[in-house]
Amino acid sequence: MLWDIVKAFLFGGAICAVVQIFIDKIALTPARILVCLVTIGVILGAVGVYRPFIDFAGCGASTPLTGFGATLADG
Repeated sequence: MLWDIVKAFLFGGAICAVVQIFIDKIALTPARILVCLVTIGVILGAVGVYRPFIDFAGCGASTPLTGFGATLADG
């Protein structure tokens, strides 16, 4: 159980850190970057790549906006 918490923290933190770097370095507005994250999640969810990642990383992969996009693709 502790390992699941650590995995969720590490993978969720890595996703959020990469997105924060994009927000700081790219000239797009944060809203556009967040819409791109949802779109990436939809694409990865539709292809079937994101579901195994959610199964492995748990809430660390399903909580960020990419997980929301993957959930939309599942629907």
